[in-house]
Amino acid sequence: MAATDATLRGEVLGTYRALPARVLGWVMVGCAGVLAALTVWDLLSGHRDGAVGAVAFVVGIAAAAWVLFLRPRAVLHEDGVLLVNVVRDTAVPFAAVDEVTHQWALELHDTEGRRHSAWAVPAKRERSRPTPVDDFAQTTRRRGDGGTSAQTVADEVQRALQRWRLDGGQLEEGATTVTSTPARPALAALALAVLLAVLAVLL
Repeated sequence: MAATDATLRGEVLGTYRALPARVLGWVMVGCAGVLAALTVWDLLSGHRDGAVGAVAFVVGIAAAAWVLFLRPRAVLHEDGVLLVNVVRDTAVPFAAVDEVTHQWALELHDTEGRRHSAWAVPAKRERSRPTPVDDFAQTTRRRGDGGTSAQTVADEVQRALQRWRLDGGQLEEGATTVTSTPARPALAALALAVLLAVLAVLL
């Protein structure tokens, strides 16, 4: 993630993830920890049959939890947004931002017409069409606690973007285009999980 980190040089203003994803991720890690402890107990007790399969299962759960739920995040800088997604990291400088939306997730539209979405910040889905009273209540709740949804994070990004523009939009050279790179740690974790799963089947 070095290339994307180097693109945005402004101070970090906030890091955003949806709470349900964090909870689910840590629950999965907890389950993996319990299964790991049981596997170690079995090995110490002399029960070695199926050990590779058990290890593969534990590593697979932990890798999936980290890659899908714990690693992804949206990082708001003074000069842009870093989108840490499942297997790709994208730095979007404010100089390249044309519009900020939140139809399905936090979405940054660049000046070349491309859309960059944040896996970690999905939109809050309504079960029914809101009434004017519901809209007022939702606005009041946002002012009180903010929450982590695409709508509220998009508001934060929009405010930071306006501040950046009012300050003159000063950026270092090379920070005017979107930079996207593969997330090597996430890809390595997934590759390790797949490799262990294959070994579990073959052995």
